[in-house]
Amino acid sequence: MPEKNIARRLLITLCTLLLTPVAAQAQYVEAESAGTTLQIRFAGPIADTRADEIVRWLQDVAADIGHVYGRFPVDSLGVVVIPHQRNARDTGSPVPFGRVTRRGQETVELYIDPHRPISEFYADWTLTHEFSHLMLPRIAWQQRWISEGFASYYQNVLLARAGHYSTRTALQKLSAGFERGRNSRPQLSPNEAAQEGIRTARYKIYWSGAAIALLADVALREQSQGEESLDVVLGRFQECCLPSRRRWSGQEFFEKLDALVMSPVFMPLYRRYANQPGFPDVDATLAKPLVREDIFAVRTSTN
Repeated sequence: MPEKNIARRLLITLCTLLLTPVAAQAQYVEAESAGTTLQIRFAGPIADTRADEIVRWLQDVAADIGHVYGRFPVDSLGVVVIPHQRNARDTGSPVPFGRVTRRGQETVELYIDPHRPISEFYADWTLTHEFSHLMLPRIAWQQRWISEGFASYYQNVLLARAGHYSTRTALQKLSAGFERGRNSRPQLSPNEAAQEGIRTARYKIYWSGAAIALLADVALREQSQGEESLDVVLGRFQECCLPSRRRWSGQEFFEKLDALVMSPVFMPLYRRYANQPGFPDVDATLAKPLVREDIFAVRTSTN
């Protein structure tokens, strides 16, 4: 979920909206992108021209996710778009809140401010973050730093690859996130932070997981001379194991990823950092040329 200070209030309103019958004029659209069918429902009034722009934006971000390993992670996805005007401008974001639900069909729910320019939607990270969750199965809450962290990592990687962030901007945002995570509850390990919960340990949860995603990505690329990467192993995981209707422990997920690569990377990182207070040491890794020149480079085709 985005790190917005009105998230709790919006979630309460979202639950109210979803439990209220939708007006007959609510718009429904199906759109194809990157091998998936987006089943889009606008849960509130929105102008046709703006709805068309939002649909195209959803397709384009799905295509960005598809570039990770050649296709979108799931064959179909429900998308509920809730036009929200009051208080939306307070966050400075056109998409002040989003989440993934996996009760039955996988669905992404998005609050949007329909009056913001469409260019602001493309520069916003919320949808990329939520779509990135779909590359992983449901992870047990005790290790939610994996799911939130990998999505936080990819929100910056993919906005850079798509050209919506410059490489420099994306790396600055990632570095700033790491600094927030480093300063957040330094006495806690990632697993302990997950136990504490989002309300009190949000930055430690999100950014320690993103740091471990970066460390894994670089280690995979270096040990395989570029033949493997986090993109590649998540593609292999999609082929074998998605969609998955059950919840995976963090260790089980990392063990499976290690089974899909030449040499283990994920469980060594888990054993080193998951129960270790503090923050993963990422400064030297973040400064490596391959991060700037490969991982965050603009691209328009699959890895």
